[in-house]
Amino acid sequence: MTAIPLTVRLASTAWIILWVTVVLNNQGPQNFFWLCNMAKFIVLFAIWRGDRLLISSQAGVMTLVGIGWTLDLFLGLLLGGSPTGFTDYMFGDELAPVARAVSLYHVALPPLMMWLVWRLGYDRRGPWLQCLIGALGVVGAWLFTEPYRNVNWVWSPFGVEQTWMPDPLWVLVLIVAYPLVLYFPGHWLLLGIKRLLPARSTQP
Repeated sequence: MTAIPLTVRLASTAWIILWVTVVLNNQGPQNFFWLCNMAKFIVLFAIWRGDRLLISSQAGVMTLVGIGWTLDLFLGLLLGGSPTGFTDYMFGDELAPVARAVSLYHVALPPLMMWLVWRLGYDRRGPWLQCLIGALGVVGAWLFTEPYRNVNWVWSPFGVEQTWMPDPLWVLVLIVAYPLVLYFPGHWLLLGIKRLLPARSTQP
């Protein structure tokens, strides 16, 4: 039996149903190619299966992205706009308020992922699996999403149109760069935080 309580599994499923409904009504299915959105489906599947490797593949990068997104949002609230552009959409009117509201899930990512790792344990092969998942997400975004959406930054990194190299080469650069700047730094961050957590008792 999975170490994740049934209440958590049911609540996670209800949340995904709500989130998918909002995204489909406001942004369309192409939005699911964002790596952080793909991760939600993977994590839900892993929660139901109690799959430590799948949780570990997402835990580091989602913790890092969640911390970065949250800091950017709070700084944006203080400065009147996102300092990096990551949360620009939270300060504009292009998305409906409900679509912006459900994006606040990023704030909950770090504690959720740490709790899941605490419950299930951590598999150090996780970031390597994420390299494969991330590569599929980048290629999928390039092939199946519209350029103006800039999913996974395959068209305009930091909002600057990519004109320096052929698109296939840029996609390859992203496939190599994301592990270096996200997956493995997230892995090391997670291991550092994990050392601060108390060990989970295995006693009934």
